[in-house]
Amino acid sequence: MLKELHDQGIMTHMPFLTPGEDSQPVLLFCQADELHVWKACYQLADGSIHRLDTSLPSDVCECAPTAWYDGDGWHVSFIAGGAADDPLYHLYRMDGPTLDQLSRPVAVHATRAGFVHGDRLVHADMENLVHVLQPSGDFDIELPGAFIYRVAYRADQPDTLLISGQWQMEDDVFALEYDLQTGQQNIIECDGLPAYKCTILGDQMLYAQRVGEHFESRRINTAVASSRRSTSAAVRRQPGQVEPVVTQPTGGCGCRGGSGPGGITVTRTSCLECIEKHLGAAYVLLTETRDGYAHRLRAIGHLHEAEDESQEWPELHAAIREARKAYQADGTVLNWEALAVLINDVRTASRLGS
Repeated sequence: MLKELHDQGIMTHMPFLTPGEDSQPVLLFCQADELHVWKACYQLADGSIHRLDTSLPSDVCECAPTAWYDGDGWHVSFIAGGAADDPLYHLYRMDGPTLDQLSRPVAVHATRAGFVHGDRLVHADMENLVHVLQPSGDFDIELPGAFIYRVAYRADQPDTLLISGQWQMEDDVFALEYDLQTGQQNIIECDGLPAYKCTILGDQMLYAQRVGEHFESRRINTAVASSRRSTSAAVRRQPGQVEPVVTQPTGGCGCRGGSGPGGITVTRTSCLECIEKHLGAAYVLLTETRDGYAHRLRAIGHLHEAEDESQEWPELHAAIREARKAYQADGTVLNWEALAVLINDVRTASRLGS
């Protein structure tokens, strides 16, 4: 099923397998278009590849498509956003008799990860939390110390979530399988690698394999072998029991992303506004930590994000890194005033064009 995709030589991502009208598998995915922007597509059982017609502007990134087919036709959801004039990402839904006759997309919720399936809506905060909204009762799933990049489900087992992300203090990505009914959870690997942004249908598993230097330089691949390891990484919570820490930027911060191989948009670039946001959050959390609140891990996560966002400016980057390491190692209090001076120096230099 992937031969036609691989023959194109284009990067592909976010696979989702689901049974179609004739019970034959349909593959939804995203790939880079001629403008090097991710766009949602689908491949039918005959191998033909089609663009999912969302009618969204050409500079909008479309990703994470999911879908199911029933007696009323097709029901598709996907994530889209990142336009120059409106960078906010939303979960969208489209419905129609066939995949080439879908309604115009309707924004369901502001989020960077999630899906709609039947009467269940799932969306995630970038850091730590997955929210499950359903008639039988809402709840949250906390993944402490994780950035959450995708939440999908198994089309043949809709109560099984597939959550992909990255541990905040590590370079490693992960894929977590979570049963909404039992709470059973497993870390999934395929071909000796994390089953990153995987999809599972029956005995077939596809995943986004990294093929280049940049983090999102990936291509959909078929898993030859897979394994599961039981874990207790995720914790079920009551709605609102754990407050979200990081939300997506609402615009004006200037960090839409740089260019990876072939000009494909990547998400991690240096941004002073984001650095200040993460340092500010870390300051609040560390203050509350001294008052007895269990926010240390999240504060370190924000410092790590500020460190990652500052790579364009070596002196600032080194200062944040050393401050984070010192606090993580022995609790040394950060010199906030010194960091503020460095940020101001960078901003002044940028305005002067130096």
